[in-house]
Amino acid sequence: MELTIGPVLFDWKKGELLRFYEEVADMPVDRVYLGEVVCAKKKGLSVKELEGVGKKLERAGKEVVISSLAVVSNEEELKLVRDIAQLPFSIEANDMSVFNVSSTSDLPPPTRQLIAGPHITTYNVPSIEFLKTIGVNRVVFPVELSRDSVSYCIRNTGVDAEVFSHGKVPLAFSWRCYTSRAYGLNKTNCQYHCKQHPDGMLLKTIEGEPTFTVNGTSILSALTYTLVEVIEDLQAIGVKAIRISPQYKYTKQIVDIFRKRIDGIIGHEEGLAMLKETSPQGSPIKAFEDKFCNGWYFGKAGKEYLAAPKKSICGACSDPISIGGRNLVT
Repeated sequence: MELTIGPVLFDWKKGELLRFYEEVADMPVDRVYLGEVVCAKKKGLSVKELEGVGKKLERAGKEVVISSLAVVSNEEELKLVRDIAQLPFSIEANDMSVFNVSSTSDLPPPTRQLIAGPHITTYNVPSIEFLKTIGVNRVVFPVELSRDSVSYCIRNTGVDAEVFSHGKVPLAFSWRCYTSRAYGLNKTNCQYHCKQHPDGMLLKTIEGEPTFTVNGTSILSALTYTLVEVIEDLQAIGVKAIRISPQYKYTKQIVDIFRKRIDGIIGHEEGLAMLKETSPQGSPIKAFEDKFCNGWYFGKAGKEYLAAPKKSICGACSDPISIGGRNLVT
């Protein structure tokens, strides 16, 4: 099973991004996704700088993919899509406009791989079969799909499947900027307050329970989503790769934990315990800073966390699947 690093979803400074990708070059990951998914106004890495970082990562033995914006609503955003489509890397489409733009690229088809990102609605077999006819050979499934849905789609399409497996879950996108609104501004008058929140701005209920994380034009989960307990089950249903979404600190430690889980060096309970040490510290809500969620994988509410239960039926057969010494139920 491959281990991948997803695109940085938050607004980090250029120097921070460059240092981060220097670290990524030495991480035990197979594929790295670069680029901007949330907002074209971010002043992180330019398209030229992305190319330079991508080539360095390739020299370090990583496969490099450029991720596109999840919402393309104006000419500035469309220009960014056109520019990244000319880079000499595979491309992850998070908006359908990318497929039209990539077809006009000067790069010959064998040079690039087309990947449907988690924000393309590959909810079922017909949608995946359509994407395969236009050159897509890998799907990163939408984060809200259950294990059973993912298993069914893999069995009936044979597509290479990647699953979001750790990080704040991107839930929704808007052409408005939530962070700017929180500071009494609009997107046009953006003052780049996102940089003050490198892991997003936490929202909570009046009772003090975390509900969402605001990140520019996107809304993410309040808690970190993790599938560290079900690595064996993901392998059993045919998932080819699992994705780690970068956080401001501890990404290297998180990658190491998942690599050890994939390689069978540590079990699911040890992996979960180790991950609790990587939770963002200094949370305004101390009781929640080491909590996780994984509910969608089990077909439950996404904000819930379900410990690996006792028995499961494999989607490809009728046999129970052993998960880290226990059986898993879906």
